[in-house]
Amino acid sequence: MSKSLASIFSNADALLELSPEELAALILEVLNSMEPEEFRQYATHHNFAMQAVQGYPQERREELKTVLVEGWAWLQRECLIAPRPGTASEWVIVTRKGKQMASKAQLEAYRRANLLAGMLHPRIETESKASFLRGEYETAIFNAFKEVEIAVREAGQFTWKDLGTELMNEAFKVNAGKLSDKTLPETEQIGLRNLFSGAIGYYKNPGSHRHFPTDPVEVAETLFFASLLLRIVERSAAQKKTPP
Repeated sequence: MSKSLASIFSNADALLELSPEELAALILEVLNSMEPEEFRQYATHHNFAMQAVQGYPQERREELKTVLVEGWAWLQRECLIAPRPGTASEWVIVTRKGKQMASKAQLEAYRRANLLAGMLHPRIETESKASFLRGEYETAIFNAFKEVEIAVREAGQFTWKDLGTELMNEAFKVNAGKLSDKTLPETEQIGLRNLFSGAIGYYKNPGSHRHFPTDPVEVAETLFFASLLLRIVERSAAQKKTPP
């Protein structure tokens, strides 16, 4: 049985506050629930909006149509809906990718994936991306900063016994650390040491005594930060290998 927008999200005022991608998730859920004949009737942004607002108060319908078009445009941009072959461009089909996202949760996973597209260091891509997409944020963050720790240990040729913030402080010790940049002023060397030590202390160690972020954007930014740290390690290691 097909779903109506109002049956999924009944609060008109709250609907008006949703972002285009949040609206897109609702629209796609309705489209994917439609029978073929119903879909052929409503598969334009105008027809869909006219039908979708019927369950809401009359005085809010014009506003609702306006925001629904934003969600429709987001679906088109992401190729989740596309022009129907052999018809005018305003008529659409749900694409193969769109049909795979039958629920809001599946579309949310897709949105999370887009946050990371092409931005992660390969080591974090391998160790954290799958956990991120599943919404396992604590695991994703822990694995990312574990990779930072491992990379520092490898680049500085430390042993497996060298761990955590102590490893960072030793690796980036001012004017003496195996990864410190002695061409930098001491204040900047201290800043780099504190950056690594603070990152490991804050993000890798506290899993047992506090909660990790739960917002996908914040978690993505955290993984980007870990990626930046890995690139700094690689640059530091490369500088050590370069003949003076």
